[in-house]
Amino acid sequence: MKTLRIVAACAAALLVGHAWAQDQPVIAQTTAQPAQDVGGVTDISRSDAGAPKGLTRQQVYQDLLHSQQSGEQRRLQDLYHGN
Repeated sequence: MKTLRIVAACAAALLVGHAWAQDQPVIAQTTAQPAQDVGGVTDISRSDAGAPKGLTRQQVYQDLLHSQQSGEQRRLQDLYHGN
């Protein structure tokens, strides 16, 4: 008789757990990338993981020229005792 009660309790717990699991909301993916899903061309300003890419070589070079012309590079070298 105890075995029957244990089996009934396990069956009830299994059914309740299954029903509870189905009631949980489904979280939708917030960043849809249909171009990657169908093999199309992706946005080149983003990496494969979806994060924004860093600066281009041209942008870095322009920043270097700007810092040299404004004296910022010399000030930072003096501040950090660089060569």
